[in-house]
Amino acid sequence: MNKYIKKQDGLTLLELLATIVILAIISTLVFSMLIKTIETNKNIQQETKLRDEADLIISKFIKTLYSTNQNHIVRNTGNQYIEITNDSSKCKKTEDGTWIINNSCIQTLEPLGFKTENNITYIYFKNEKYNVQNSGIRISNKSKIIGDPVIDSIYEINLELEITKKRSNKDQIKTMVFINQIQPIINSK
Repeated sequence: MNKYIKKQDGLTLLELLATIVILAIISTLVFSMLIKTIETNKNIQQETKLRDEADLIISKFIKTLYSTNQNHIVRNTGNQYIEITNDSSKCKKTEDGTWIINNSCIQTLEPLGFKTENNITYIYFKNEKYNVQNSGIRISNKSKIIGDPVIDSIYEINLELEITKKRSNKDQIKTMVFINQIQPIINSK
């Protein structure tokens, strides 16, 4: 019996400390991978929201521009939006193709593109003011429509969307830019 009591196998303090250290290292790695996975998932969800909103906006641009006659596009106002006349009889062109813009012409103009009002950028599709569908998403004031109706028949839409995310109690803004080219109806007139 004496031999049995002396041969008891148990854990030494050193073995116990080594086990605790190994478990701490493994649990730290697992926890950090879990946190990284959650963070990646949130980023993917935000990008998906931005892409969904961009798809809606660009489809409205395509629908509006494809159904617009190039001869009705009067001018581009500094790459923010273009103006389209809804009555081409009141807006006339000169020999070189530039528009004569008088008061009767101005009354027929409808915006298509981006307008910033009170530090908020909106999109106008002729007489429709577009509201963003996904909460937390904003249209950047850097969004623009590029194209001169006198010389261009293709318009480039540079849509920049922003979403705010919280990280460590600080707001971070994620921005995505979407660039599309759209060509309206072209008449040989």
